[in-house]
Amino acid sequence: MGRNETDRKLLPHDLGHAFRKAISTVSVKIAVRPRSLQCWAIKRSTFFGIILSLIFAIPAFPQANGPSALGAASAAMAPDPILAAFESSQQRYLLGDWGGRRTSLAEKGVTFDFFYISDMQANPTGGRQQTQAGWERARGTIDINFDRFITWQGFSFHATGLWQSGVDLGAKIGTLANPSDLVSAHTTRLDSFWLQQLFLNKKLRVRAGQLAGLDFYGNQEYGGSWLIEPMGYAFGNLFSTIYESFNPAGTPGAEVRFAPTRTIYIKSAVMSGNRNPYEQDPTGFHFQIRDSPDFLFETGYLVHPSDGNGLQSAGSVSRRSYPGIYKFGGVYNGGKFPGPTGRLSSGNYLIYGMASQAVFRPEAGSNRGLDATFGFDWSPGDVARENSQITAGLRFNAPFPKRRTDRAACALVYSRISDPFRNFGTLLGAPPLGSEKAVELNYSLQVTPYFLLQPTFQYYINVGGNPVLSNAPVLGFRTKVTF
Repeated sequence: MGRNETDRKLLPHDLGHAFRKAISTVSVKIAVRPRSLQCWAIKRSTFFGIILSLIFAIPAFPQANGPSALGAASAAMAPDPILAAFESSQQRYLLGDWGGRRTSLAEKGVTFDFFYISDMQANPTGGRQQTQAGWERARGTIDINFDRFITWQGFSFHATGLWQSGVDLGAKIGTLANPSDLVSAHTTRLDSFWLQQLFLNKKLRVRAGQLAGLDFYGNQEYGGSWLIEPMGYAFGNLFSTIYESFNPAGTPGAEVRFAPTRTIYIKSAVMSGNRNPYEQDPTGFHFQIRDSPDFLFETGYLVHPSDGNGLQSAGSVSRRSYPGIYKFGGVYNGGKFPGPTGRLSSGNYLIYGMASQAVFRPEAGSNRGLDATFGFDWSPGDVARENSQITAGLRFNAPFPKRRTDRAACALVYSRISDPFRNFGTLLGAPPLGSEKAVELNYSLQVTPYFLLQPTFQYYINVGGNPVLSNAPVLGFRTKVTF
């Protein structure tokens, strides 16, 4: 056996041993005992040191594994052929290929996705209180492409369900932007399902079923690169402002999308604006249409888009490609909305704009390099308490040449309380609320193609828009296992 082959076999074992040792050390040091306040005061400096050490030290591990999905992939992003070569030689899932059955089903048009993800976070100082919290989620998804299954061209089915539980750290600290984009409610639920049909050579798409609006309208193209809610998933004030449905509380709806060219699309949808979706449909099987509907619209422009199969366009492997997407949209709900005094007004709307663009590529035919993203949304302040949010972020794919599947990312989230709600609260003796500013720095370590570790540091200024509350650092990490 050659030396290179021996090293390749020993390296995953050594990396796994080192990682298990590091995790066991972390687990011992951040264990929570009944005397939580006293213990947390003693351990917060240790916890801070551990997270920062993970952020800056983990790039030292050599790369031995291929990539796995870190979140919602951009429609404009093309896969890196170098990373594809890594992945093809590695085990992509913890449970493997099910003895070849998984590949066999995929060839027939039936694909599955199962994963477990958790966020462990804590704030040593600041905010309403100092505490620690964890949130975990297990999700399963099935997609059936009837092109291959029963040779029905352009017809497909999608369904996803989950179990999730934990503690809402953002509510305890008092933040507007939640430190974790996983948090909503404890539930075991069918999230979304739909039937989809393509027409006009795939230019027209019609979709109907139970949909999560935030998955498609106001969602972050680089979602998954961050933990903080408005960056990791979608704008955090869409439900509170306009009752747009969200993952995992999908509601009945239908959507039409038309893309006359590969670079331009227009889409519109109507979805039930259920205001208490978990109580109105606790399991996701009841298909409840309640309250007033949301009417959604978005148009977008794609730069250097991938083809319909997610592959790079012709010639892109031999030159540097800078994919991007620019989109503008809005949501309208004709129901009744209360103002700061409780007076009801008819109708409310929200508009948003987002831009996500690759800005630096050191190599041809690769996604390695720097991506930038920016977004804003706005709604009338007379009926929307948190009426404006701005997000901005940078991520560097493969910041170290030997770690081709890692990612370093930073972000800024600005959330603003509207003037009418702020002024009314001041009249009642509340502090003069304004805006909350939050930043995040993280490093995504792809330990194996099926295991992700993402240590994170966040810092909140004017927590909840309240100048009285002390600024709050939040430290933690995300783990994800794909089965």
